[in-house]
Amino acid sequence: MSSQKSPTADWPALIHTDAAATALFEAVRSVAERSFYSVAEPGHDEVFRVEARRVPRWLAATVRFEQGGLAGSVSCTLPERLAYTLFDAFTGRDPAEPPPTPDSVLDVVGEFSNMVCGVWLTHVASGHAFTLSRPCVEAAAQVGDAGDVRVLAAIDDRPVAVDIRFRT
Repeated sequence: MSSQKSPTADWPALIHTDAAATALFEAVRSVAERSFYSVAEPGHDEVFRVEARRVPRWLAATVRFEQGGLAGSVSCTLPERLAYTLFDAFTGRDPAEPPPTPDSVLDVVGEFSNMVCGVWLTHVASGHAFTLSRPCVEAAAQVGDAGDVRVLAAIDDRPVAVDIRFRT
């Protein structure tokens, strides 16, 4: 008697911290560079802590994902000022134009997180179709607690934290 491999048998490889973190940073870099014309570099704990103290307001965008026996979320937390920069790059808004509405900026931050989640899942679990939630974007005074996997990055020299939380 033979047994077929479960479609979720490869999830342990997906949620392995080092592999997930590497793929997550590559997703951040890809989205930042290809869709937002920004430079993304790996972040470092001490530099992140110093730079984070200078940020008066953060925006955290969370996208939930689910497929079979694996569910979780990807959250991108970035300075509000960076959100406006990303908005301009993504939409092509000329800085001489009136500023975008706060809701429009929140939409772009949500889309950034959605893209990061999608690129990451495509890389680590290609062949599996995931259901993604609509992004939820909230303002925060500071970066929240780390998820199961946390990647620190700098986008256009501004600190960014990206977290994955798993539910199996």
